Amino acid sequence: MKKVIMATMLLVSAAHITANASQSIDTNKSKTDAILFAPGDIPVTTNRVAAPAFAPDGKSVYFGQSNDKGINIVVSYKKGGKWMAPLAAPFSGDFPNLEPAFAPNGKYIVFASSRPITEGGKNIDGSWGKQTYPGKGGNLWKVELTKKVWGEPKRLPDVINQNTSIFSPAVTADGSIYFMKPDTTGRFHTYRSQYRNGKYEQPTPSSFSLPGYGDVDPAVAPDESFLVFSSGRPPAISRRADLFIVFRTPNGWSDPIDLRLALSCDKVFGVEARLSPDLKTLYFCNQQNAAGVTVPTEQYIWQVDISKVLKEHGIK
Repeated sequence: MKKVIMATMLLVSAAHITANASQSIDTNKSKTDAILFAPGDIPVTTNRVAAPAFAPDGKSVYFGQSNDKGINIVVSYKKGGKWMAPLAAPFSGDFPNLEPAFAPNGKYIVFASSRPITEGGKNIDGSWGKQTYPGKGGNLWKVELTKKVWGEPKRLPDVINQNTSIFSPAVTADGSIYFMKPDTTGRFHTYRSQYRNGKYEQPTPSSFSLPGYGDVDPAVAPDESFLVFSSGRPPAISRRADLFIVFRTPNGWSDPIDLRLALSCDKVFGVEARLSPDLKTLYFCNQQNAAGVTVPTEQYIWQVDISKVLKEHGIK
């Protein structure tokens, strides 16, 4: 995974990601713990945050933050080894914006927004699951960084924004884009558009999609050696999304691996996956606070070391 960090991604993720089976964690495995990132390392003023996008140098992070007035993208800078209180991102404007994703070269960010498609228009409506969400739709926009100054956001072409419910971008080293959009049943699935000769090609669905389950919020390594997504497919606990990882093989993506089980950590579940610049830390969001209590009106950013799983699959 969204429009009020809760109004869209929690709608998207909770409403369209369900599971019919559960599986206990193997306690014989060595356990990797997950810890809070925000609220935590970042002194946020609201407990509704999601989707941290780190600059390649690790000195700034952009993420979604919501309050009673809606959701927008904010930025926190790292100074003296500590994260500063977040400020509104320069390109946010007076529109709902969310799910920023840095290009691996750090030269631009792609994000989702319900801002008007044409100047002076109204915020776009979303539509999925046989429901309409006024003013809470999503298209993908790109904003470039030039000499440390952000430019004006530009909407990506219609080949990407094929409807008004496009969310969760992830950018690869060659400029290709992963994102999610709903199918005719209202479930969201992950798609990829190859960037070639300065243009985006027709998006194709991911091979790991399963009928009857959603697969959302892709986070991909720059070289596409692996990808993390959320899904309610088995063995996810009923009515909750687990985080799955797939690896690139000569024949395409591998079978998905449930990270909750692979890391033996019951804190590892949720949506809005993001990767650290060195790819060894996974960031994700759920409604479970530090005390292990689920708070339906809040959303927290967690972090967990996934280097063990990467090494097991030949990624150092």
